Amino acid sequence: MEKLIFETDVQCSSLFEKIHVAVKKVKGIYTWSLDLDSAYRLLTVEGKALDFREIINQLSIQGVDANRLYEE
Repeated sequence: MEKLIFETDVQCSSLFEKIHVAVKKVKGIYTWSLDLDSAYRLLTVEGKALDFREIINQLSIQGVDANRLYEE
């Protein structure tokens, strides 16, 4: 299983439903979480054969701006 982390512009939990709608449309996602306590509002997505561009596109359609963060 792979893990992708995104920085988002989400400011409150009211956008959880929009994120849920977006990730449901991406094949391979098993679970996701949003850390609103982080300064970067981190969205963590776990799954198999994930395409980060598709995730960003689906989030954008829902009005959520996201950028993939690369881990070292």
